[in-house]
Amino acid sequence: MKKKLVAVAATVGMALGMTVVTAPAASAASAGDCIGNRCGGVKNRTGKLMHYTTDLSDGPPGGCDVWNGEGGPVPWFKAMKCTHTPLPEGNAGGKGSGTDVDAYTFNYQGYHERHTRLGPWRWRQKGVWTKILTNEFADCSIGANNEIWCTMLVQK
Repeated sequence: MKKKLVAVAATVGMALGMTVVTAPAASAASAGDCIGNRCGGVKNRTGKLMHYTTDLSDGPPGGCDVWNGEGGPVPWFKAMKCTHTPLPEGNAGGKGSGTDVDAYTFNYQGYHERHTRLGPWRWRQKGVWTKILTNEFADCSIGANNEIWCTMLVQK
């Protein structure tokens, strides 16, 4: 519905000689939206209880304290609205699933995270959420000292 309204408004604006400015394509995906067959996802191979959300939003704060509120590796703390879905082991969302995971955390244990296989490792306190962009998935496993290590990978 929104796409149709935007298309009609753009057509009318151009017919009247107006310049039409549109948002970048990446902003077209919001919480719960996949782009084509790409959806944010998580893989929990830790044996620890992970929580994820598919409805992260800027609504009234509550539920998720996100360290990277705009996604990616840049810190921008935001208290956001969301629900918590438990994932003891396995996958949620991801490429071709039709389910877009927006963020994840471990509520009972801190974890290490990095963006890309070569990015620096950063420590996150238990209950701090990491936002996942629509073309990313988080692969989490157990490493030294029984600690959780999550790498954000880009889906192609």
